[in-house]
Amino acid sequence: MKRNILLLSIFVLGTMVAMADYNPANNGSASKMKTGNRNASTTTDAPFYNPAGTVWGNDGFTLEFSTIPFYSTKSIFDNGNFTANNLEYKSKTSSLLYPALNLTYKKDRFALFMFAGITNGGGAGNYNDGLPTFERLGYFNVITGIMGGLLPGAVTDYGVKTSFKGSAYGVGGWLGAAYRVNDWLSVGGAFQYSRQMNHQEGWLDITYTPTPSAVPIPRTEIDVDFTGQSFGFIGSVDLKPMPNLLIANTFRYFTEMELETRVNDNKSGGLFTDGDTVKSTYVPTYNLGVAYNANEKLTLHYNMNVSLYSMLSLDEDVDGVNVAEYYHNGIDFGVAAEYQFTEKFNWGVGCTYAPYKMKRQYQSEMEFENNTIWLNTGASLKLKENLGFDLGFQVGLATQERKVESTEWVVPFNQKYENGPSYSMGIGFWYKF
Repeated sequence: MKRNILLLSIFVLGTMVAMADYNPANNGSASKMKTGNRNASTTTDAPFYNPAGTVWGNDGFTLEFSTIPFYSTKSIFDNGNFTANNLEYKSKTSSLLYPALNLTYKKDRFALFMFAGITNGGGAGNYNDGLPTFERLGYFNVITGIMGGLLPGAVTDYGVKTSFKGSAYGVGGWLGAAYRVNDWLSVGGAFQYSRQMNHQEGWLDITYTPTPSAVPIPRTEIDVDFTGQSFGFIGSVDLKPMPNLLIANTFRYFTEMELETRVNDNKSGGLFTDGDTVKSTYVPTYNLGVAYNANEKLTLHYNMNVSLYSMLSLDEDVDGVNVAEYYHNGIDFGVAAEYQFTEKFNWGVGCTYAPYKMKRQYQSEMEFENNTIWLNTGASLKLKENLGFDLGFQVGLATQERKVESTEWVVPFNQKYENGPSYSMGIGFWYKF
């Protein structure tokens, strides 16, 4: 069981790595929610998605602010309990505020730009029903207590209740410049800073069923923060082989960071040590975007995002496996279209396919993912010549579920991991000075 506790620790740390995965498919503007495809942007959100694209617009200073509320659910079905009932453990992840600020100043061939906001992660996940692993840990304590003569009765006389929640935010931004070399080539670069702030909190209670008021085993609690900082570089190159065709290429690389552990109120759960560090980083990425203006009203988009986990080197787990090897290089790709109905009204729709990146053998109750299709639609409205409003909606639908058979308990048991629908909405405005 000590090995299982160590594995649980690694699962928690693995969650930290995954939540620190910078995915440029993330939300840097409300326009992203409209089409899901912004890698070839040349408008107000270009500082986030396509830095080299900041030089293709009009001269002047532009500000864009967006927020993207979202909500998603996950469920774990597990029969690894003494009653062999198939119990559901449901989690919810949500955020009402996901700010993104893009600033651009362009003059002739040059542009300066800045992004500030959530650089990765975002949102808080709540397992109000607990996790099967925590529940089995509780019953293991009961078994140990009974066998050691410390507890009366049988295992079936005891009940276990657990709750768990966690969050992960990267807050920061980047500052850079771009230059249009000629009519078919532009380049851009930026330096990034991000401060990662992760939190894990939960408890486990064991009660004696015949006497509910008795708590023979003290509550086990976890309240831990993990913080660190990282610097990074963004390089961007745009090609325009034709006036109506743009091919945008962006590469992002980040320095390694140490997440320092801070145990609050001595609530370590026996899993964490105050002051310990774990190696983490944001995942390097290559992002391709293609925008084709079919005519004056219709624009077609293609996006591809490659997560380069093979470039990482992280801490090793209890089996000597580098945590970076839990993942394989992932490729997300999508298509979209925008139609300019009038001079002031633009409507868009898009679809993105995102295969899972964490290898199946390393997925756990605390971190699992399934192939997902993202559907987007929304509109942009120009209120004035220098003021506009964006509204977008996104739905994520998992295309599969994950089934697991395990023998690491008193009796073999089965689990099923399901990703519920994910909902996002982008609300933003832009202003040109």
